[in-house]
Amino acid sequence: MDQVIDVTGQDPMVANSRSNVRELLADPIFAQGCDLGLARLIPYTAERLIAAGDYLYHAGQSAQEFFFVLEGQAHLVTQKQQDIVCDSRRLGMEAATDFDTYLSDAIALTPMRVLVLSRSSLSILFESSPALKAKFYFSLMQTFASDHLHPNETTQISTQSSEEQPKVENWLSVLGWLLVFVAPALVLQFGQDWGLEKNAVYFLAIFSSTIVMWIFCLVDEYIPGIFALLATLSMDLVPMPVILSGMASDGFMLAMSVLGLGAVIVASGLSYRLLLLLMMRLPNTPFWQNSAILGIGFLLTPLIPSINGRVALVSPFLSDMLEILRQKLKGVSANQLAVSAFTGVSLLSAVFLSSKSVNFVIFGLLPDQIQDQFQWLSWLQASAVTGLVLLVIYVLMAATLLRGLEPSDLSKEQLAVQLSLLGRLKRGEWAAILGVALFILGVLTTTFHKVPSPWLGMAILFGILLFGALDRKQFRENIDWPFLIYLAGIIGIASAITYLGLGQTLATKLPWLGAYMHTDFNMFVLALSGVIFVLRLAVPISATIVILATILMPIAVHYGVNPWVVGFIILVLGEMWFFPYQCSYYLQFRQLTQGLIFDESVFLRFNALFNLLKIAAIYASMSYWQSMGLL
Repeated sequence: MDQVIDVTGQDPMVANSRSNVRELLADPIFAQGCDLGLARLIPYTAERLIAAGDYLYHAGQSAQEFFFVLEGQAHLVTQKQQDIVCDSRRLGMEAATDFDTYLSDAIALTPMRVLVLSRSSLSILFESSPALKAKFYFSLMQTFASDHLHPNETTQISTQSSEEQPKVENWLSVLGWLLVFVAPALVLQFGQDWGLEKNAVYFLAIFSSTIVMWIFCLVDEYIPGIFALLATLSMDLVPMPVILSGMASDGFMLAMSVLGLGAVIVASGLSYRLLLLLMMRLPNTPFWQNSAILGIGFLLTPLIPSINGRVALVSPFLSDMLEILRQKLKGVSANQLAVSAFTGVSLLSAVFLSSKSVNFVIFGLLPDQIQDQFQWLSWLQASAVTGLVLLVIYVLMAATLLRGLEPSDLSKEQLAVQLSLLGRLKRGEWAAILGVALFILGVLTTTFHKVPSPWLGMAILFGILLFGALDRKQFRENIDWPFLIYLAGIIGIASAITYLGLGQTLATKLPWLGAYMHTDFNMFVLALSGVIFVLRLAVPISATIVILATILMPIAVHYGVNPWVVGFIILVLGEMWFFPYQCSYYLQFRQLTQGLIFDESVFLRFNALFNLLKIAAIYASMSYWQSMGLL
């Protein structure tokens, strides 16, 4: 790490911040951190003055803060009353390790000026530079090498023992596993009376167990798909190319390439650099600050195919903004910024094909000829009106319900320090920029070169891997492989349903549903909204979308209704939630923001009303779809 920061000609505040960063980078351990991790760490550093004779911390106290000495000196007193003169500039290194408590007292020998970093903020650095944690351990042991430590009741190391007793399964899990066996038994018992062939009955029994595992979240979401593929293959219910078609589908290839490109964007630090640049360029007013954090989410939406991934990126930045702006926690401005941040990463999740993993499931369930009709750009064109209406609804609601924003002042000096620390664009960032540009250009010019988007994306991913922009470790850890297995399983299940004629059979068994689709689509949407509301009380978002899409999209094809419209409506309405437990990425958002920076009751009321108005956005889009020939 040889980052050099120029402080010439800067105002005192900037020069002081840059000087502190220079001091931190001179430390042998911090100097080995990556630029991105250090840049993300800077907003969490705070300078503190310690008078001579004062304690920085006490032995046995919870180790929540790490201290980096800028000026002055301290000495340590162990629990055995042994004095240790500390030559290192690092104090409280327990907070950088898995020790729960401090091992000694730390007392200022002279007046001191220190940088304070919390344990949680150091975890940001370790995410990008995991090896640093071992170096802090080694440095801590060196400090106490002369004092033979014997961990006792006040000095504990946080470890997770493999001998910990497993948690007692709650009654819902027990009920779920019971239904895993009961549901297929009932299908086998009564399936012959439904006019189905033997293979179709057996497959429906397998599918019933798969659905139960998804609904009750008994295992990770990709495992039921593997079970369905394995059981179907072992019983030879459909040909192997049918049940394994997901591995060779356009949806699988497009998802893999977009996830790979998203991994490069995140791992390279390009997304974080863009966030900083955006904030640097905008005026210091509440309107522009909310617009900025909303725009950040919109910018990331087509690039990061996971709402959870976008939440992880934007939540720390939201916390940084509130700290820099000195806004009152849970005040009107804090609530508005939280709503803007969350809305930005989630509002348009159905509008872009690449914005959420489950969108690829809907794409994969479309018949081949309709997939060609709804590539990335054409998907955006068909969903644009819904997205625009949702945005207008949000603006009107925010202006009406969240008024009285307090004035604020964004510290652009800190942003300048962070950008200086990032330095020039790295090779990975250039690769991400080039990859995104080529992908967008390729999608826009598909009518000329005739290369489908999935294969275009795979070619770009190949180039990224060929030139080393994504190494083996990043390729293995940053791409959501469990989801790709899940996607392949879903597409294979849908292919088997079509092969066995279950879609047509279900359509004949539910003629009223097909009739509503064909003759009274408005009533169908209203009924679907009610079904989704009830399902979402117990079933996770992705499982709700997958189950309904797998059942309803084949029925739509049977009755001559465009299945993309049905799938898209399921995507939009499947995101409706009213209670925190219904939305995993809201729980993540609340956890990452520590649940303290905004008033949750205000947030949930705003969200509940907005979700109800999503139905209005669907109805507002119907005339547009009719003009496109989709309805």
